[in-house]
Amino acid sequence: MSARIVNNCNPAMKLILLVTASLSWAFQEQDIPPKYQYRDPVTSDVLMCDQCPPGTAVTRHCTADTPTECHACPQDHFAESWHWGDSCKYCTSVCKERQLVKHQCNSTHDQLCECAPGFRLVVEFCITHSTCPPGSGVVAPGTPVSDTVCKRCPAGHFSSSDSSAEPCQPHRNCSHLGLKTLRWGSATSDSLCASQDKTAALDCSQHQALCRNDVTLCEEAVYQSLSSLRLSSVPLERLLENLPGRKVDRKSLEKLKRSCSPQQQVLHLLRLWREQNKDQDKLYGIIQGVNHCERKVSRCNSLKNLTLDDLLIIASSLPGVRVQREDVQAVVSTCSPRQYVLQLVHLWKAANYELDLAKGLSHSLRTMRSQGAPRYLQRGLKKISRIIGATSAHKVYERMFVSMLQDETCFKALKPLNE
Repeated sequence: MSARIVNNCNPAMKLILLVTASLSWAFQEQDIPPKYQYRDPVTSDVLMCDQCPPGTAVTRHCTADTPTECHACPQDHFAESWHWGDSCKYCTSVCKERQLVKHQCNSTHDQLCECAPGFRLVVEFCITHSTCPPGSGVVAPGTPVSDTVCKRCPAGHFSSSDSSAEPCQPHRNCSHLGLKTLRWGSATSDSLCASQDKTAALDCSQHQALCRNDVTLCEEAVYQSLSSLRLSSVPLERLLENLPGRKVDRKSLEKLKRSCSPQQQVLHLLRLWREQNKDQDKLYGIIQGVNHCERKVSRCNSLKNLTLDDLLIIASSLPGVRVQREDVQAVVSTCSPRQYVLQLVHLWKAANYELDLAKGLSHSLRTMRSQGAPRYLQRGLKKISRIIGATSAHKVYERMFVSMLQDETCFKALKPLNE
């Protein structure tokens, strides 16, 4: 369009023509390859050659009569943008430590790596995601490029442990479970419930809808290893009299006799006796060993984020009397995910007190293997089984019981705790 025609148009028409011309020029520019200067070695003329597009490299520079020739990047090479080089770049072959491949290399992009789950990128290194402390929960889990975002638990919610994945959990509603509230929950602990029936609220009562805080699988395994001593066949009163040191009071003994099976009576009597005499040198090493085992079991991260279906698979693999589906559902509804497996095994043990815990876990592993259960379930249960089986506290306990039942002088004379 000539300048004369434009000049003869009114202002509005001039604006429309200028915008149209600008857009037309912009679209034409997008189709034009970028140029590079090249001096023809024969004629010494400086030519403006087309660059090669992404995914290719220059085979032959242009001449006055022929355009630039390009070839595709070979395997394991790439070119991300237009360029005039005669070769493509090598793809990154290996990701750095704690990194995984996000996108494979192709002709136009290098291999892209990112931090593995549980880690985030800081400068050039992948570091572990931060954990939210007790009283705070995760509102945004960490990503390969960002850290965990924590927030203080709101009213009615709690978080009792360090975690980089778990949000704050709602407090248990005791009244909805048909229980009474012994202690209201805080930001770091759940509400504590008890039966409305005081006579049933004993250590041996099995309120399976209540998530127990005193699950001690290691201790149960240790006490059960004493079965060769046949302590459950000894009258409880006689066992109480023969236990050295500070005595368990008779009221507690009567409560155990009313609410517990013979095997459970011995277990809980020994727990009460141990608490009364925990300052004794002979018991200190045993208590430390059992506590160390319990800590390792409770911190086992191999069985996190399990579903109801996962727990039902474990429940069906255990021998003897099975934990009922409604009780497994109660575990999921009242416990934190970290406690699921411990609570499930505890319920199984309560219904199968005559069965050995270690053998029960071994049976479960064999069953899950034969049924093709998910590997993470097998690995997690195997780890817990190894932790429980590795404690040597039962051997120390056994030697001590044999000694004390034969000779009461193995404990020094003690004053009552209230003196």
